[in-house]
Amino acid sequence: MNSIREFFRNDHPFVAFKEFGFIHMICILFVIITLILIYINRNKISNLKEETKRKILVIGSTILLINMIIYNIAPHLFGYFDYKIHLPFQLCFISGYLFMFGIFFKKESILKITFFLSFIGPIPAILWPDLPSTFDNFNFWKYFISHHIFICLSFFSYFALNYKITLKHAIITFLLVNAMVIIMMPFNYAFQMNYIYSSEIPNNITDLYPWLLNFKPPVILEITGIVIISLLYIVVYFRNKELYKKKLSMS
Repeated sequence: MNSIREFFRNDHPFVAFKEFGFIHMICILFVIITLILIYINRNKISNLKEETKRKILVIGSTILLINMIIYNIAPHLFGYFDYKIHLPFQLCFISGYLFMFGIFFKKESILKITFFLSFIGPIPAILWPDLPSTFDNFNFWKYFISHHIFICLSFFSYFALNYKITLKHAIITFLLVNAMVIIMMPFNYAFQMNYIYSSEIPNNITDLYPWLLNFKPPVILEITGIVIISLLYIVVYFRNKELYKKKLSMS
């Protein structure tokens, strides 16, 4: 029981996490390689049997859900809950819940938004995580599942379900993220929290890039969101052209 408690509380970190160290780079490479493989095999994924696609997405979403259930229960169970940290109000978690809802209830309109959300939140977290340790701590596995697995599963769903994304969905996503930030800002200020990082950029990032301190956190969030959405829309644009040509050849 003590070992389980330590696994969650992590009072005595054993296998330390080093930013851009071996373990961190393996995690980053996992995402890059998986996304490349999904893109290369996008047409094969698109042509999979509907039952196979559904099974993969439901199993993946169930793993995401179990991960978040444990994340929300463990702090209360093992006595380390902190409302400034453990409420599910980070963008990655909100995006994950929306994605799970979209998969479980077959809501393509939501998945067209979470396609962008699944990159906006997780990419910065994947590149600049703030973790004390790795395999010996639940927080590492929670982080890996809710960011690395999530981003790959969302990318897979885009090609598997063949839903068409347009510029409208990119704009809606941008406005939605801005709305989330605006809603969280007064709560962050009132309760001295930092959800969606609207109050301050994490220290592990500003230590690496101290020039970021010259900008307000919402400005950095805006720029990050615009860059990621723009890059993703390039993928969407060429995929739409690809599907359009395929449709013409079949008519």
